[in-house]
Amino acid sequence: MIKKNSTALITGAAKRIGREVAINLAGKGYDIVISYNKSKIEAQKLAREISEKFNVRCEIFSCDLSDVTQTKNLAEFMVKNFPNWNLLINNASIFNKSKFLTESYSELFENLNVHFVSPLILSKEFAKIAPENSHIINMIDKNITRYDTSYFYYLLSKKLLAEFTKMLALQLAPKIRVNGVAPGYILNPIDEENPSEMTKNLIKKIPLKTKGQVENIWQAIEFLLENKFVNGQIIFIDGGASLNHAG
Repeated sequence: MIKKNSTALITGAAKRIGREVAINLAGKGYDIVISYNKSKIEAQKLAREISEKFNVRCEIFSCDLSDVTQTKNLAEFMVKNFPNWNLLINNASIFNKSKFLTESYSELFENLNVHFVSPLILSKEFAKIAPENSHIINMIDKNITRYDTSYFYYLLSKKLLAEFTKMLALQLAPKIRVNGVAPGYILNPIDEENPSEMTKNLIKKIPLKTKGQVENIWQAIEFLLENKFVNGQIIFIDGGASLNHAG
């Protein structure tokens, strides 16, 4: 289904999952806005690729989502320039190890701002101007089902995002649907043709005995976009790993 006169903001979309989502949405006819922090070159390259391949508008916006002021500036940019903004995908993420007793508070606030506060601010400003049948999709993490982790503040902030997703789905219905996607083991810098023993052992623990592909995440997003009766749901794309805490 081609979505003319529709705009999607995807945070952190210069690389990996966000990049795949941006390309696929452009293929469906969405105008695209990509926010980025440190990946300016990748964002510029992606914007050129989208503009050349698809007959849509594609803009990039520099924004450190750990900075509340910059997040508000991004929201203001969207409101002023895209009256047809009807899709928000909160995709940006950081992933640092942290322990509760030893980590500094700066790690806590950075995780909270990127994974919870910035989605909240963007969602609030989006909801003020979004047309009927708009949609918010939050990228979460399959590990929200677990409690033991060496990524304490990362997981805590993702759990908050999961609860926010459900609460917001009630607050904004019926005008705006809100859902989430919880990816499992998808990304790995190790060459897939020659995986390490650690990678092999991790994959063995996943019930489906395989890692996922970025395409699998897009398939979930596409389902959420097309199925207008899904609201307040978090879809786990993890091969069943959230059931046995694999990975």
